[in-house]
Amino acid sequence: MGEASIDVIKFKYRSIDRKWLNIHFFISLALVFSVLLLEITIGYIVYRSGEINSTIPRYLLKFLILPTLVNSLIVLLNYLILKSNKVPQYVKIYSTSILLLLICLIVFTVHSTFSALYFIFLLPILLTTIYGSYRLSTITSFLSIIGVILSELFIVWDLDKPSIFENGLRTSNFIIAIFILFFFYIMNLVVIYFERIRSRGELKKDFERHHLKKKIKVDELTGIYNRIAFRAAIDEMEEDKSLNSYIFVMLDIDNFKTLNDTFGHVVGDECLKELGSILEKCMFGSTAFRYGGDEFSIIFKNVKEGEVIDICNKINSMFSQYAKGFKCEKPITLSFGVAHYRKDISPSDLIVNSDLALYESKKTKNKITLFKDILSYQ
Repeated sequence: MGEASIDVIKFKYRSIDRKWLNIHFFISLALVFSVLLLEITIGYIVYRSGEINSTIPRYLLKFLILPTLVNSLIVLLNYLILKSNKVPQYVKIYSTSILLLLICLIVFTVHSTFSALYFIFLLPILLTTIYGSYRLSTITSFLSIIGVILSELFIVWDLDKPSIFENGLRTSNFIIAIFILFFFYIMNLVVIYFERIRSRGELKKDFERHHLKKKIKVDELTGIYNRIAFRAAIDEMEEDKSLNSYIFVMLDIDNFKTLNDTFGHVVGDECLKELGSILEKCMFGSTAFRYGGDEFSIIFKNVKEGEVIDICNKINSMFSQYAKGFKCEKPITLSFGVAHYRKDISPSDLIVNSDLALYESKKTKNKITLFKDILSYQ
């Protein structure tokens, strides 16, 4: 029960990561589009002011077409990775983070004349915070710092770009930018640390809340679903307007009172526990409930009638093996009543139909009766 609850909660948190991953991708896409518009605007301003030192075609190719083309290919690659079912989610997260960083590096390298672009690297670092991963934030931050250093020292895309060693102001801007990126990285780790503390608290609350919900719907003795869960399942079945088919089974233990009278209620409880365990083992895509006392029910969804009968026989066979150990005056066996659900009958009618079929089985005991067979007798 505990492991199942944790798995449900982990799935919920993975879903949140998937949603943020999609937002992360669209931010990359928006950045590429915004930079394109910005490059067109800057190009127009530079053209009007007569500050272009090369031919117009060369300028467009170098500062507009090539950067946009490369960034677009990066976005396309990111899209293909996100859409692939073969790529694990953690790889998608790392890929999206690093590819956004690469887009920022290209924008910075092409337009490094503008000192303000140092701070474009804050974006990929910031977006890793949501994932709560120290490693991802560290890798993204240090790659950003290395990217800035390599671009400033070794890559010359714009020939008019002044060297960072040309004057004290340029050198100071470079050093300050590196310091701010590193400081931002440290602050990022601090945020992740406190977010993890808060997440652990929320995870604990979610687990306790989920566990309480499950506990309310689970029979304490047998460990399978109880009547509260049964009512919820019946309501869900009634609200289902699709083409799903349902078969409802009622079963109870024959001569259970004799067992209790002979061996006592402790043994009777052990018998109920064993039947609950057997039902759990046999439920493939179906759900078993303790209806009350020694009476149980099963809702089969999209299972053919023949398969339902086979499962009932399997349950009966497993229980018979267990019940052989009881030396009672009357044999301890199982009886079953099976009824089909149709859209033109109410859930209460369905229960009555399966109960009638069970009553028919109880006449001889250790039997499976279909409600439709009762109708054919009449």
